[in-house]
Amino acid sequence: MTIIAGIDEAGYGPVLGPLVITVAAFDVPDEKAHGSLWELLKEGVSDSLKDKKNRLCIRDSKKLYNARSGLRAVEDAVLSFLQLTDAKTAPSFYQLLDRLSCHDAGALARYPWYAGKDYTLPVATSVSAVLNYANLLQYTLGRHNVRFHYAGSCVLAVREFNEQVRLSGNKGAVLFRSCASLITKLWDASGDTIHLTIDKQGGRNSYLDPLQEQFPTATFLAMEEGAKISTYEATNAQKKKMILSFVEKGEESCMAVALASLFSKYVRELFMRLENQYWLQCMPGLKPTAGYYEDAHRFLSQIAPLIREKAIQEDILIRIR
Repeated sequence: MTIIAGIDEAGYGPVLGPLVITVAAFDVPDEKAHGSLWELLKEGVSDSLKDKKNRLCIRDSKKLYNARSGLRAVEDAVLSFLQLTDAKTAPSFYQLLDRLSCHDAGALARYPWYAGKDYTLPVATSVSAVLNYANLLQYTLGRHNVRFHYAGSCVLAVREFNEQVRLSGNKGAVLFRSCASLITKLWDASGDTIHLTIDKQGGRNSYLDPLQEQFPTATFLAMEEGAKISTYEATNAQKKKMILSFVEKGEESCMAVALASLFSKYVRELFMRLENQYWLQCMPGLKPTAGYYEDAHRFLSQIAPLIREKAIQEDILIRIR
């Protein structure tokens, strides 16, 4: 078997809320590993909302979610795939974080809008819809001997994000280091060859030096480096092998990346839902925010009196980059 995996993030640019990075991985028969998962699994998944019919839509979260359409399509995808793992019922928010290995209770306890604020999932879809999609996924993957390997996330809330930016000097390094932690877990947990696609980060074309720095015991060979794609072969002393490709708009060419983007978006939106609820309880009628630059400053100006009244430290609320 070959592991086909993808990594993508949500929340790299905002002023408010966490950065979430996720890896999503599938076990695929070797002879089918070089094809499109969308094509292979087309009986159960679609990359388009228009012709999805009764199938589950898996595509870039920015195209599947907006304030008008809401969270339902994203939630359908995330919770349906979780049904294929050990999670047999729709979890709560903190159970979801536990299952994605990204729940640091000590860190979240510092935030009044997160601490003790668990709630039941789903929030936008229904349990019956999730179960129906999961049954179709199970059938479709089984037909092709494909297995959903797992999904794992890394969450950096604002203070933790700010601390890492101060240490590294820039947020690009923070993102790369978080990706490296997910790659390490994926590689350590697998005995199979891994084909990993990562959405390209910034304008960088060469990743050889940062990869070697993050994985000093591995040997990296640059197979291709360019504006659209940069690919590397990694091997270690145990003869394990991984092919890493940094791809521009990777979520459009790799279903695992698209699924990772949906997991990241879903987790971030659940965090933002809690943060908005906290401030709305203090100031009824306040318009919620997604945390992005212009609207975040509108939001901050409106809650400024409450920030002073509650003595909220900016370091847990506002990102420095």
